[in-house]
Amino acid sequence: MFSFLDFPDLQDGEIRLVLKSRDEPDAEKGYAPRYGFSIIHLADKQDIGSVYFAVDQTRRQYLRGHLSYGVSPTYAGHNYAAKACRLLKTVALAHGFDRLFIGSGYDNIASQKTIEKLGAVPITRNDVPNEMILKELSESKINMYIWCIQ
Repeated sequence: MFSFLDFPDLQDGEIRLVLKSRDEPDAEKGYAPRYGFSIIHLADKQDIGSVYFAVDQTRRQYLRGHLSYGVSPTYAGHNYAAKACRLLKTVALAHGFDRLFIGSGYDNIASQKTIEKLGAVPITRNDVPNEMILKELSESKINMYIWCIQ
């Protein structure tokens, strides 16, 4: 049975992640348990965005990824999304993950740059259980990356 854990001190000197939701799994709808965090800019105490971690070990992880994020346009260009993802690494490791999948739309260049700054690389056939997953990603126009966090 899945249990959410507590992570009270996720910060790096510039941003802090504050828990805003613990979304329970819903097997009927295919939803994995998920943490949602607000990204707080420490210098001015503003909520500048959100980052989510889906604790997913199912086939869905290959198609939707484990991490999603968004930063207010006012705060864009300062790598806050990448910094937030790096802070979430603690959460992922605590749940036994050694790699995470992160997706981005074909046309979302800013997100792709964020993912590449993490050191994630595009997935290959060796990263997924079958070719159908790669076909589904292509049809959905999603670039999927793998981030080794160990």
